Amino acid sequence: MLTRETIEETIKTVGAAKLNLSGEDLHGSDLSKMEMKSANLTRVKLEGCDLTEIILQEATLEWANLKEADLTQANLSKSKCFQINLYKAKLEEANLKEAYFGKANFRHARLKKANLSKAKLLYADLRDADLEEAILEGVDLRWARYNSQTKWPNEKFDPSLTGAVLYERE
Repeated sequence: MLTRETIEETIKTVGAAKLNLSGEDLHGSDLSKMEMKSANLTRVKLEGCDLTEIILQEATLEWANLKEADLTQANLSKSKCFQINLYKAKLEEANLKEAYFGKANFRHARLKKANLSKAKLLYADLRDADLEEAILEGVDLRWARYNSQTKWPNEKFDPSLTGAVLYERE
């Protein structure tokens, strides 16, 4: 299995922008506070990982599995996260500004105080997600699914006015 030390040495040698972890299985790893700006993490398995304060700005995480990962205070701004699995992930105070989350799975994810300014969540699944105190300025929620258990920044916020769709079925 790939180690944190191997990844760090590779980044030191070639730079994070040339890092390609496509398809790697890193589940359960501690990658907290690592800088992987512009890295390729397509189809990477990061289930249950400690990714607190990780820098994945402008990274590619398409089809990545981050189920139950801890991304508290992580920076994924301007990242490409098409069909990323963030089921039960912790994204509290994360910087998700201008990121693309098309068809992303945010079911049961904790996004308290996360910055989703100008992020694109087209067709994302937000059922049972907690977005309390999240910053949603300019966020694109068209066709995103939510349910009555989804917690929004405030109780008067109406996601249907943004193009999001109420979806109560499993």
